[in-house]
Amino acid sequence: MWRRRIWVLTGAAAALIGVVVAGVLAWPHLQRYVGLAPPRQVDRPIDPPLRGGAGARVLGIAHNAGNNPATTQAAIRNGADAIEVDVIAARGKLVAGREYQPWPGLARRLFRGPSLDDAWEQTGAAGLLKLDLKQSDAAFLDLVVAFLSSRPGSRTVVVSTPDRGAVMVLRDRLPGVQLVYSAGGPAAVERLQADPALVAAVSAISAFQGLVDADLLRWAHARDLKVFAWTVEGGPRLAQLVRLGVDGVTTANLAVLRALGGS
Repeated sequence: MWRRRIWVLTGAAAALIGVVVAGVLAWPHLQRYVGLAPPRQVDRPIDPPLRGGAGARVLGIAHNAGNNPATTQAAIRNGADAIEVDVIAARGKLVAGREYQPWPGLARRLFRGPSLDDAWEQTGAAGLLKLDLKQSDAAFLDLVVAFLSSRPGSRTVVVSTPDRGAVMVLRDRLPGVQLVYSAGGPAAVERLQADPALVAAVSAISAFQGLVDADLLRWAHARDLKVFAWTVEGGPRLAQLVRLGVDGVTTANLAVLRALGGS
């Protein structure tokens, strides 16, 4: 009998240890899932370094930094020209967060990160606020329009989306807000270049850095469109983009923000 009890106790202890270990391992993922984890941010030397103030005319955009107070303040201290905030709707209000898998609907219901109101206040010291819209349904766009309409002219704001329909809705309903078309692949760039109405509606392209070359920059600048490249954390590619004449670089590296000079 006593041996059976020992086995039972040993099994229960092992199960408890397994639960604790699983919880410890899962905790970072759970924090990210509910919007509590800060976005990735590093401070890594640039190799090769930018020379002779070459990046002074290039905006340094702090990647997702507005999703968390600590990363927001770190980006501002390190000279970010712009703070990027990812925007979704959770429980009927706008929040600073991203869509996480699996079950993004559940993630939105469980979201515990900052509201967009909070992010707006925390990023007040930044020269420019970039709102990166992660949804595009009608109810979400209504919230975006209501939020920005209640704050006319109080900040320099640009709104980025990969959705053409969202661009057109926001163009008509927020005529004073600069719109940015987000391009994550070659097909998105081709759609933009083949769509004069979309070109006329936006002031910039936010493109995956691998898409940005001399041809794209030449085409965009001929149409008075700025080009922002994401996400670039240093290395030869940063120097190359600066030499090509990119207008902005989105980065999670604080050293890149410092090198680009701030506002």
